[in-house]
Amino acid sequence: MELEEIFKFVGAHEPFANLTEPQLARCAKAIRIEYFRRGAVIIDVGAQNLWLNLVRTGAVELQLGGTELEARLGEGDVFGYPSLIGNALTRNRVTALEDCLLYRIPKDVFLALRAQNPAFGQFFIAEESQRLRQAIERLKSVGPDAQLASVFALVRDLLQARRVVRATTKDTIISAAKIMTEQDVSTLLIYENDALVGVLTDKDLRRRVLGAGRDLEGLVTTVMTPNPKTISAEMPILSALLQMQEMHVHHLPVVEAGEVIGVIGATDLLARMGSNTLQIAGRIRGAASPAAVASALGALPAAVSGLVEAGVDADNVGRFVSSVGEQAHARILALAEAELLAQFGPAPVPYALVAFGSLARSEQALGSDQDNGFIFGAGYDAPQHEPYFEALASRLCAGLNAAGYVYCPGNIMASNPNQRKTLADWRAGFDRWITAPDPVAILNCTIFFDMRAVAGQVDLVDTLRSEVYALAQKNKIFQSFIARSAANTRIPLGFFRNLLLEHDAVEGNVLNLKIQAIAPIVDIARAHALASGVAEANTHQRLTQAADAGSISAAGAADLRDCFEFIRDVRFRHQAEQIKAGVAASNKLNPENLSRFDREHLRDAFKIIRAQLESLSRTMAGGL
Repeated sequence: MELEEIFKFVGAHEPFANLTEPQLARCAKAIRIEYFRRGAVIIDVGAQNLWLNLVRTGAVELQLGGTELEARLGEGDVFGYPSLIGNALTRNRVTALEDCLLYRIPKDVFLALRAQNPAFGQFFIAEESQRLRQAIERLKSVGPDAQLASVFALVRDLLQARRVVRATTKDTIISAAKIMTEQDVSTLLIYENDALVGVLTDKDLRRRVLGAGRDLEGLVTTVMTPNPKTISAEMPILSALLQMQEMHVHHLPVVEAGEVIGVIGATDLLARMGSNTLQIAGRIRGAASPAAVASALGALPAAVSGLVEAGVDADNVGRFVSSVGEQAHARILALAEAELLAQFGPAPVPYALVAFGSLARSEQALGSDQDNGFIFGAGYDAPQHEPYFEALASRLCAGLNAAGYVYCPGNIMASNPNQRKTLADWRAGFDRWITAPDPVAILNCTIFFDMRAVAGQVDLVDTLRSEVYALAQKNKIFQSFIARSAANTRIPLGFFRNLLLEHDAVEGNVLNLKIQAIAPIVDIARAHALASGVAEANTHQRLTQAADAGSISAAGAADLRDCFEFIRDVRFRHQAEQIKAGVAASNKLNPENLSRFDREHLRDAFKIIRAQLESLSRTMAGGL
């Protein structure tokens, strides 16, 4: 009966569930059962370990070198395998946190099972980065359901015929229009010799020719869109649609092996993906009121849930949510401008609506608040122009709040006069933060270094961002303050049994994935971007370009990208479950509800993040 109980318990937990029945029987028969009282040292640092340990009851604590918390483990968790695999002395001291019962599997049995069963063996890869990378591959290997499989189709699948209709830079407007009519196409590619130099669409003919009264004998180059962007034929159609939305274009040439093989339109992509929730951005752009924007956004949770169920990766889901958020901000701003037209007229000076934080990084999830401001261009005069922009900001922020982008708790919103400034004043503020940093100011200003224009005069934001990052790259003291701020993060390595959890008045002790897991990676990427002058906001791009610049190792950047992808995947899957349950999506979850797969690999991710924070501290924060 005792052997049967051991067999059932062991077989119910990963990775033992991957063993065959004969292998599991061999494991169960070889197990030695040992009892340890609370406080007892089970394995000490520098010992020769002979056992793979499985916690049957109770809890244990692992301390690296006997002093630094590594993890806390409970029922069903295993420990002791790195020293067995590496045939090395132990690095951790393992202590019984509670009275506990251990199932101890002899070294020779463990190593034999690991060699015989690849699925079992993969669980025990010594390097956290390898385990995490395999976890991501496992998630990607889960096929999409039939209903949403279309999100995985490639752009090349939508090109019914590889037909490229072209004109040359020597053609006139009327000859180009005739080609389009004869070939029955709405988009014409303009070439000079063998190089694509422009695109002409039906919309261009209406707006730039007929509407503007242009001479039809003029050259087509005077009305085409020059230097068009292209997309790869191998790009998933969801990514292509997001790219069109971000660039505010409706047609893109498709390139394969360096050659244009056709033109794809947004309507083609939407038709393939379905006509409901994935057209949210289109509904927002056509919204006649802030209430209509809010109504369109009501479909966003279901859309996100569908993408998650289809197996779409976290980066693309985040880009989708951010694209919708950008459209909402731009539309509500345009509606506010229209509402003020009768009272004030048009905007008195050029300006940009700048987004900070996750929207600027294209990394939004559900439940995000708003972080924004105005940057004014030349000619701004506060006494004369402030009434207009105060009214505009009030309508913008109220409309966003009603649409689900709630007011920022830190008041980082355009409705706050401190977030409405000229380019010169914004520049002066960043100059103070960078040239005379102090710890309190650094804590409050880091979000402003994640900036991107979502409406208005984009070059105001681009100019500010490039100047700020160039200034930051030159100031090592400022970089050390940013690194110290990041390095002070407490990583919840031992989130088991409520260690380092947040207490939520409603949800109890929870793991806050945004604050405790995602933010540290964002902070590390930002610190390296500022140190290397990488004027990007997106975390993936920051890590990649910072590695290219030598600020972080290529392996470190890759590990952090994997951590970022896995943790965000856990968050989106958690939010999808909340949506199904009729609960508002949040970043907080109870670790007890995590699968063992997610618990194990979150622990791996936390170890990698901690190691990179320590590296950041050594290299940039003076060894804090």
